[in-house]
Amino acid sequence: MTSISPVPPTPPTPASRRLHALDGLRGLAAFAVLLHHTALTVPTFAAAYFGATSDATWEPGTLAWWAAHTPLHSLWDGEAAVMIFFVLSGFVLTLPVLHSRSFRWDAYLPQRFTRLYLPVWAALAFAILMILITPRGTNDDTEWLRRRPDHVTLEWVLQGLVQIGGGSEILSPLWTIRWEILFSLLLGLFVWAALRTNPAVMLVASLVLIGMGEVTDVKPLKYLPMFLIGVVLAVHRDAFSTRLGAVSRRGWITALAITPVLVASPWMLPPIVPEAVRESAIVLQVAGAVLIVAACAFGFPDSRFLGSRAVQWLGRVSFSLYLVHETIVITCADLLGPDRHVLMALIVIPVSLLVAQLFFVAIERPCHRLARRVHAGFADAR
Repeated sequence: MTSISPVPPTPPTPASRRLHALDGLRGLAAFAVLLHHTALTVPTFAAAYFGATSDATWEPGTLAWWAAHTPLHSLWDGEAAVMIFFVLSGFVLTLPVLHSRSFRWDAYLPQRFTRLYLPVWAALAFAILMILITPRGTNDDTEWLRRRPDHVTLEWVLQGLVQIGGGSEILSPLWTIRWEILFSLLLGLFVWAALRTNPAVMLVASLVLIGMGEVTDVKPLKYLPMFLIGVVLAVHRDAFSTRLGAVSRRGWITALAITPVLVASPWMLPPIVPEAVRESAIVLQVAGAVLIVAACAFGFPDSRFLGSRAVQWLGRVSFSLYLVHETIVITCADLLGPDRHVLMALIVIPVSLLVAQLFFVAIERPCHRLARRVHAGFADAR
């Protein structure tokens, strides 16, 4: 996945009426990214992602076909989870801007960058350490594993430290941090635009831009409008709450039932479909992601499941899980060796969750506290 990235927002003020359902959704999306990378160590699941093996997954009825080319793909689609992260970031980062009377732009960016960069640097250091002290390249079960680095270069380290150029070969999930950073810089502009534009027009325009970005391979057009959609939902939250809050429970359940089809739609189109059409289907994917976020924000804001202790814990450690899980997956795959897929899943999932909790306690939570002090320092300097 993968902001994911589930980048933690600045806590909103009480007036912003924080929705714990969105915290739970962020945790589930982070878990989906973990499932995604774990599945990529299994040839049957990884086959669809690489040209040399993807054709074989189109034989109907096989496990590879069910996993890749049906709505079941939505359960472990890492990129779809990242779409949810981006929409969520746009939503939750906008709320403090709208509801805090003392919001300070000059204090916001130092605080935001502290909360982003420091955990990223710690996760990068953890990944480098594991590359250096554990065997790499011993498991070649899938093309994804074969492409994981078995060494460290200065260029990759610098990419990971700076992020503006995008990601790092050492830790592939970091590619999403670039867009979180750029969105943080553009937040004021996005809020200004959302306040002055019809929300329906803005939502449709965002989807069009996303489709154009995918077809033309212009990444800013593809990813930044996803954040903008979240901003629009937040800016017009009261209006959406009034209109969507009137939708019946059965209506929301029906809407959610079609989201797996929307999210998996690019994967369900057969090879004979022109590539431009397949790429344009990202609009349906994003629409599915937005529908999921809207359901949690406006349809089931008090969901018992999303508000349960386990799911809320996942939401709390979601950023840490996103940052450390790939390192755990690759390390376990190399230590266990090829053809140990069931044992791999049984080990890597609980270990990833445990390491995420440790990372949250040791790294992310102290960074939260430091970020608050940074914010206070800039605010007091006024």
